[in-house]
Amino acid sequence: MSDDEQQPAPRRGKVLEALARAERKVFTRPAPKSAKAQMEYLYTRAKRSTKALAERLGISTRTVRRYRAGQLTTPRKRLQAVLVEEAESEWQPQVRARACERRPPSAA
Repeated sequence: MSDDEQQPAPRRGKVLEALARAERKVFTRPAPKSAKAQMEYLYTRAKRSTKALAERLGISTRTVRRYRAGQLTTPRKRLQAVLVEEAESEWQPQVRARACERRPPSAA
């Protein structure tokens, strides 16, 4: 493969990252910051299923319960990254949908 064929992947990642930043700017409230708050929010979005949330985050159900109970407060780096990504991807879906509706159509 030539260098030209490998170049679009990093560029696509930057575009997706820029779109995510733009979406965060339309939020009317800040997303949850603490691990417990993020866990509680994702728990409600998972229809109050500890098992579903644990599978989604790649952790045990016991760990989910510990965070929700406040027994654990500082997640490891991998879990912290997943929590932030998942919480922000689910945050204010109606606000995100309205912003997408107002977005001008692409010139493709």
